[in-house]
Amino acid sequence: MLALLPAAPGHAAAPSVGDAAHRQVGVVDHRVLGRQTALEQFADAVTGVPEHRRVTVAGYAGHTIDPGLGLLTLFWHGDVPERVSNVLAHPPAGIIATVRQAPYTLQELCEARDRLVVAAARGEADAVWNGVGPAPEGTGLTVTYTPAINGGHRMLTGERVAARAADIAGVPVTAAPATAPAATATRHSDANPWSAGAELTTPGNAFCTSGFGAWRDKTPVLLTAAHCGTSGTYKTGTGTVIGAASDADTGLDITVINTNGTPSGRFYDGAWDNASGYSKRVFGAGHNSVGGLVCGSGAMSGVHCGLKVTQTEYAASVEGTWHKDMDVAERTDSGTVAVAQGDSGGPVFASINGGEDMQARGIIVAGGGQKAVCSPTAARTICYDTVLYTPISPVIDRFGLSIA
Repeated sequence: MLALLPAAPGHAAAPSVGDAAHRQVGVVDHRVLGRQTALEQFADAVTGVPEHRRVTVAGYAGHTIDPGLGLLTLFWHGDVPERVSNVLAHPPAGIIATVRQAPYTLQELCEARDRLVVAAARGEADAVWNGVGPAPEGTGLTVTYTPAINGGHRMLTGERVAARAADIAGVPVTAAPATAPAATATRHSDANPWSAGAELTTPGNAFCTSGFGAWRDKTPVLLTAAHCGTSGTYKTGTGTVIGAASDADTGLDITVINTNGTPSGRFYDGAWDNASGYSKRVFGAGHNSVGGLVCGSGAMSGVHCGLKVTQTEYAASVEGTWHKDMDVAERTDSGTVAVAQGDSGGPVFASINGGEDMQARGIIVAGGGQKAVCSPTAARTICYDTVLYTPISPVIDRFGLSIA
């Protein structure tokens, strides 16, 4: 079940300095990350459009990547265009590309997804799903639902939920029980120039996390989640004024903060109690693929890597509001978590070449799946094994940004 990570209500004590600042969980072999970069660039060449515009490509149903094997699998409905065939015929060294036929296009599945979102938002009978997204193979939709309704007196089955959803969507549906999404809302004391992954004190005096810095024309800005606050002044964990919210899109769950100062072009890495200033540079923005590996950095729980993207174009009801076109990533290491409440607004990123150079991929919105046991965090909170995030490309388009 997915949940927005609500802004945490309290403030943590100042973090301590130590080797913990450089802890990073779920580190992946750099050779695998290097193949992932090649696969994602190849996938971009195949579709020819940014991530959030793949739905406009006629015939495209989805794709998956396997960085371990160096495999791109493309799912297509109907004849593959000559341009796409020509690209697939010349993969990068060490990359294998295959094409499989799909019964539906991504556009058809997103239209079907939206019918389920409308039904659930209206409160139609038995429209009990809390999340819905297209299968990357183009075979239909997957939905999640809360098994117990009406105070726990009535138990739902996956077969019943799937049948009702399929009636509305007009495509095959599979259903699985899951907890509903919840909002996530420190590196404690950031300063100008501002970095991502730092603690924000929201206009409502709660915890959230700063997202990537950017430029909006000549105005320096910092991103965070809209559920952290769409108006008012944002401050650091120690009370220094960062700036005021200037614009927001609640559908994307993004707020833009006009900063007093400039973005650093960096994000905090390591543990939540990173007091040493350990950070990494951001080099532009990239797109996400099912099967790819990403990392997230939250002020509440620190950095978590080796998170595998399981769905794109996903829609979920987060605390009563439906958000569409999110990406979902799950932990691959049972010894860690994916995200915690308090991490909302934080950056999602991926290695460009298997090394220290990182690329912006999205902004943390919610946590879901199953609740996970938290490691030490900035304050008492709730952790999850799945993270939902808004991909960075529609954010750049919507607000006219240049990532710092």
